[in-house]
Amino acid sequence: MNTRFVKTIATTAALALALPATLGHAADFPASPASYVTPQAPAHAYPFGVLSEVRGGIFYHGYDTPEQGSGVDLNAELLSPRIVETNAGYWNYLIPRLHVGGNLNTDGKTSDGYFGLTWTVPIYQRLFGEISLGGSYNDGHTQFVPPVGYSAVGCHLMFRESATLGYQLTDHWSVMATAEHISNDHLCARNAGMTNFGGRIGYTF
Repeated sequence: MNTRFVKTIATTAALALALPATLGHAADFPASPASYVTPQAPAHAYPFGVLSEVRGGIFYHGYDTPEQGSGVDLNAELLSPRIVETNAGYWNYLIPRLHVGGNLNTDGKTSDGYFGLTWTVPIYQRLFGEISLGGSYNDGHTQFVPPVGYSAVGCHLMFRESATLGYQLTDHWSVMATAEHISNDHLCARNAGMTNFGGRIGYTF
């Protein structure tokens, strides 16, 4: 495996450990958006405790950057239940889940690991939407003039946001279209952000 990516994931894991300690006591209603029609349902006991959902998919890499079209990004993501247990009805949609994930570029270009908060809301029947905010750590080039074909990301630690539109196929399986963006918001010398988008599948325990 790409040693740069291994280092990236290791650093991201260390950063993710700084997330709230409430993760160890997380409880939630069923994460399946199909269950949101009954928001007063009792808390769901997940077989893996702090892990409620796993996701994976393929992203188009580096839209509108020097790395555009360089291979694809293999995405994987883990999500917790909501960080607190409550019977607050539809106010539950304001309570986020914790996530940690990563993108491995198949062409050796910029890969990253990320962590943060995810808010999931139902739209209509089994259709749902999501917004995620957090941080990421990438293995990209930070020098002012990077090698040809590489993006100058400015710094390794960056902000990350994403938006998802999904459909719950069953109580366990879902499909999603996701767009994500990382940037340093001009906190570093260069701010060549990275935008990826593609499709994923998810499995809720």
